[in-house]
Amino acid sequence: MKIYHLIILLFGFTFSFFGCEQKATKTKPSDYFSPGQEQALLRQIVLKTAKMPEVKPTRGEADAWFNEQVKAYNWHFAHEEGSRFYYFVSRPAPSLYGKRTGLGGSFESPDRLSISRFKETFHTFKMKPEDLLEKGAILFEKMVNRQDLSEYQPGKKGKEEWIEFPDQLNFYDSAAQSWKMRSN
Repeated sequence: MKIYHLIILLFGFTFSFFGCEQKATKTKPSDYFSPGQEQALLRQIVLKTAKMPEVKPTRGEADAWFNEQVKAYNWHFAHEEGSRFYYFVSRPAPSLYGKRTGLGGSFESPDRLSISRFKETFHTFKMKPEDLLEKGAILFEKMVNRQDLSEYQPGKKGKEEWIEFPDQLNFYDSAAQSWKMRSN
């Protein structure tokens, strides 16, 4: 009986010791922000990540298009470190089956209403919503814990590819706040 208790204690100690190394992640944005703050920040995330139509819309058309984009985005996870916040959002992707793409990254917001130092860390391939949420949670946790995400990028032999960008050709330019192609 004593060995049984020793094994349980050892297991508990090991789990709690190694568990402390991971940060608490996969938290809902509503745990950090009021509904108004959450909406204001999501609108800014959409503004920085949604692609405007190629045909130049009128001001009214642009406003209507932007409002539709905000409604189509879902903010799944958030994590706070001081004034830096990590995010994972999804948006509809061109698909007959309702697939979505996920976007993970970070921004600063000392006032919890405006965004600065915005960065997109990864952009996923389009997936079914339930698959995206499951895989997005893993990618989000690894991003927050500053773990390597390259095993999920294209070209890793024997691995499932979840991340579309960055890849060998594309990188995120923080100054321009957009994905760019590497020049050879």
